[in-house]
Amino acid sequence: MWSNPVSVEAMYGDWGLGADEGEAGVDGDFEAAVEILARSLDPRPSKSIFDTIGALGIGAGDTVLDIGGRDGLHALAMAGRFGCRAVAVDPVEANVTRGLELIAHHEHGHLVEIRIGTIEQIPAEDGVYDAALSRDMLGHIADPAPAFAECLRVLRPGGAMVVHEVFATALLEPEEERRLCADIATYPERLSVAGFESDVQSAGFSIESLDLIGSEWSEASQESGAAPNYLLQVSRLRRARERLLEELGEVPYRVMYGNALWSIYQLIGKLESRVYVLRKP
Repeated sequence: MWSNPVSVEAMYGDWGLGADEGEAGVDGDFEAAVEILARSLDPRPSKSIFDTIGALGIGAGDTVLDIGGRDGLHALAMAGRFGCRAVAVDPVEANVTRGLELIAHHEHGHLVEIRIGTIEQIPAEDGVYDAALSRDMLGHIADPAPAFAECLRVLRPGGAMVVHEVFATALLEPEEERRLCADIATYPERLSVAGFESDVQSAGFSIESLDLIGSEWSEASQESGAAPNYLLQVSRLRRARERLLEELGEVPYRVMYGNALWSIYQLIGKLESRVYVLRKP
C-alpha cells in the first residue's frame, strides 16, 4: 500500500499514542496501539444473510429453496424467522439423513423439507419457488451455466436468488490459489468476480444488489469464539505434519488445512466474501 519503507527511527520513535506521562516511546505507543486494535469494529455475523433474504419481503405465503442446504439448518432458520416454507436440497445422503432427524424434532420442522438433489438437477417443478439461497457452494460446481439455468427454471417470474460466495482478490497469488482449491474441492475459476458476474448475466439473471462482506463474517466468528483459532490450527498442522497426517488421514488433514487458510485469507484480504441478490425477469 505504500512505496516508501518505514525507517528504524520512525519505527522505534515516538508515535504520540502513549496517553500517560512516562508512556512516551515505543513501549507506551505499542501498548496504546494494541489497545486501539483490541476494540471491536462490530462486524456483522454470517446470519446477517437472513437480513438480505428478509429485505426481499419473504413471508408466510412464500416458499424458499436452500441449494446445498446440508442438514437443513438454514432452511429451519428461514422458516422460524419468516414463517415461510423452506426446502433444502443437498447431494450428500448423510446430510439429508441428519437433516431429517433435525426437522423431525424442530419446532418449525413442519415448514421444512429436505431432499436429495444438486444445483444442476433440482427436484422441483418449474416456477415453484419465490426465492432461492445458495451459500458458499458454487465453488464446487464445474460448469455454472446449467446450474444457473436450473435455478432460473424453478424460480417464479420475478423471483430472487441470494448468493453468498468467496472470491479472490489481487493479493491472492496464483500458486496459493492452486494449492488452496486443490485441498477444498474448489474450482479456481469460481473465485473470479468477473467470471461469476458474467456467468449469472449470461444465464439471464440481473444483478440487483451486491453487499461486499469482505472479512466481516470471519472477523465476527473469531471475536465471538464461534470459530476455532485458525492460525493455531495451521501452525500445528505444519509443525506436526507427519504425526497429524497419520492420526487424521490425508483427506481430513488437507481439508482442515485448506479450510483454516480459507478463513485466514479472508481475514488478511486475499479472499473476500460477497452477497449478491440476483433477479429472474
